[in-house]
Amino acid sequence: MGSSVSTVTSKFQVTLPEDVRKKFRVDIGERISWEVQGDSLVGKRLPSLMDLAGCLKSDKPPATEADYHQAWPDAAAARDKRIKNQK
Repeated sequence: MGSSVSTVTSKFQVTLPEDVRKKFRVDIGERISWEVQGDSLVGKRLPSLMDLAGCLKSDKPPATEADYHQAWPDAAAARDKRIKNQK
């Protein structure tokens, strides 16, 4: 995948280029977290609660929202692995 360009609108919105949407399978309504890393801006997709389904090792659900946030990185990694294996 080569370089892709987006333009920031007057409302500070950015459209993800088609090749990026297809490669990372970004769907309507998904949330993206933005991080500044040095001089770079990095966007990371936030997993939904449905992505967490079945990913927890415990038989009981996390007790707090903070517990969900701690479980997200593992759930995202599991989802990405599933997607990669489907290709």
